[in-house]
Amino acid sequence: MTAQHHARSAETGSDTTPSGRTVPFPGISPHPSATPRRRRRISTLGRTVDPALPGPKGRPVVGVLPEFRRDPFESVRGWARTYGDVFHVPLPLWNLVMVNHPDLVNQVMNDRDGRFSMVGPGEQPIARTIGSALPMMEGDRFRRRRRMLTPMFGRRHLARIADTIVDEFVQRIERWDHFADTGTVVDLQHEIAQVTLPAFLRAMYSTKLSDDRLAQVDVDMRLLMRAVAAAALLSNPPNPLPIPGTNNLPMSVYRLSRLVSGLIDDRLAHPSEQTDLLGLLLDSRYDDGTGLSRRDLRAELIALMGGGYETVVASLSHTLAHLCTNPEPAQRLFDEIDELDGATPTLDDLSRLTWAKACFDEGQRLQGHPMNPRLAVRDSEIAGFHIPRGTLVGTPVYTVHRDERWWRAPDSYDPTRFTASDHPARPNNAFIPFGAGPHHCIGSGMAYMNAQFLLTLIFQRYRLHTEPGWRPRHASTFSITLDGGLPVRLSRVRKR
Repeated sequence: MTAQHHARSAETGSDTTPSGRTVPFPGISPHPSATPRRRRRISTLGRTVDPALPGPKGRPVVGVLPEFRRDPFESVRGWARTYGDVFHVPLPLWNLVMVNHPDLVNQVMNDRDGRFSMVGPGEQPIARTIGSALPMMEGDRFRRRRRMLTPMFGRRHLARIADTIVDEFVQRIERWDHFADTGTVVDLQHEIAQVTLPAFLRAMYSTKLSDDRLAQVDVDMRLLMRAVAAAALLSNPPNPLPIPGTNNLPMSVYRLSRLVSGLIDDRLAHPSEQTDLLGLLLDSRYDDGTGLSRRDLRAELIALMGGGYETVVASLSHTLAHLCTNPEPAQRLFDEIDELDGATPTLDDLSRLTWAKACFDEGQRLQGHPMNPRLAVRDSEIAGFHIPRGTLVGTPVYTVHRDERWWRAPDSYDPTRFTASDHPARPNNAFIPFGAGPHHCIGSGMAYMNAQFLLTLIFQRYRLHTEPGWRPRHASTFSITLDGGLPVRLSRVRKR
């Protein structure tokens, strides 16, 4: 097969024989009865998925919603094992097709033709409320904004805030001395949030908030992120159902908007040379030399607050949970960190902390996500199946990250997957903790920096102990936190 043929396959999700017949990717397992179908116009009011698509049948009206809500992680994984790499999931309100082969993930998430949208047509309700931030954009607007913001997350700019972040991390983590060596059980997931949020806000605004105000910001951000996640799934068509747990959303949005607007006003009234993210955003320019509107500036800051700290809290909590229950990788992390001789880590140290990064990657792999959705905004084809406009196409990250084809003993915690050469080669998009394609998380470098700093600072000071038999459980939150938190006892590391 020619290189050009391979390139076409990557774009369409299929190969074409000399006779013109479309066949699925090698290694992708459609239902045996699947046949190519000629594209046809489908009414937006009566669109249906390809009847040849395999998948669970479900019940009338509700489909498989009860099973999906009860355990969205293992239910989708089970369906993938039964029905293959592309299958239909019957749910109320919308059609859902899951794709869990890396080649199909690439077709959907690395779409360059505008077939699959992250936000859907029109403006999301949350954008009408707070303004348009990068995660809420598509097309030319998205590309212009992404080009503007990308330099903020490069190494040069991260170096300007790294010491500030570490300083705040140290001040907050050392508060844990109050319950270390006392036998007190604490929720480390909650404590990580209390460490990460103030550090991130200080890096953003060069300001410190009171503990009471930080607690309110934490509550408001979690509520907003829950609503954003639900809106991404339920806004096309408009969702007639209430989103559980968001009754206080208007007040949370108001408080966050007022907080951020006040910080912007203060900076504009008292310009400074602060090397923080607010200053970088104020200085950022589009290609034509214009800057962000005040409304969009506020939106970007709120989006950074939500995506910048909660995702790290969730991923790091999963990482620490697995390190608590896997003593060999934990001891290797202690040994690597000992090489710093107790020195506070700097940005230059991160290249030496390779095991810490591998531990974080393996924690992210096992964390996963039940679905990273895209909306088909045009009629499309995936692996020979017709996908009508209006179909929700989901990538089950949890399932992809635990696929036996790419991961040996996929349910075990083994950071050597990311350091050793004896592990099987993996295709692109078999590991996608930060998404893939144009919408790949712009702040992934900052997330790695924060995670390596936190792992180092925590393991320099404490050993973590869980109850015998305790195992982490997934919670279906925006960032996939730990259900029930991370209950641990802390003991101080004895100086050698």
